[in-house]
Amino acid sequence: MTMNVKLLKYHAYSRWFGRPSWNASYLFGRACRRLKPGDIVIDAGANLGEITSALAKTGSTVHAFEPDPYTFERLRKNVGAFKNVHLYQQALADQSGTAKLYRSREFSSDPDFWSQSSSLYADKSNISKDDYTEVEQLSIVDFVRELGSPVRILKIDVEGAEVPMLESILSCGLMNKIDMIFAETHEKKIPQLAERTRALREAIKRDWANKINLDWH
Repeated sequence: MTMNVKLLKYHAYSRWFGRPSWNASYLFGRACRRLKPGDIVIDAGANLGEITSALAKTGSTVHAFEPDPYTFERLRKNVGAFKNVHLYQQALADQSGTAKLYRSREFSSDPDFWSQSSSLYADKSNISKDDYTEVEQLSIVDFVRELGSPVRILKIDVEGAEVPMLESILSCGLMNKIDMIFAETHEKKIPQLAERTRALREAIKRDWANKINLDWH
């Protein structure tokens, strides 16, 4: 089954009116076109489900994670009819447990739009430290290992939590179970992650440049 790759790219790369790198756009589109029914993909930070929906239309089995209660209900409404989509009201992260999910200062004015800014990091520049909800976290390492099958695509858009998640994936040797990772980094809005992000980029460039792309946006 084919999918609307143009629509997928629009939602994936035009958020916040930005433009992706040519390389990220090409590689993501190519990876999606290669998906077959039954292939496993993970959408970490599914938000309202635009990417989840497009991936589901390939016939692949999609595991979509969205921790925010409001956003999760919108996600369920948008993609719940797909029998090949599994929804989790959890934050896929470096470790299991509970955490505070902070929302944008503008969340109440347009929840659908500003929900994409929610972060586990209280120091993210555009969130409110006073508006948060307690959410469950699930370890990415534990989840992938329990799947028992290769993950064809892992898409990560989790507003800062991508750094510890990727660090965990690399340190635990999980890349032998994942074909491709596409992630967005947020060090510009979370300066405390700048050095760790730089080190992560260097490690990926050295060892995993053909499997991990950090230019999702």
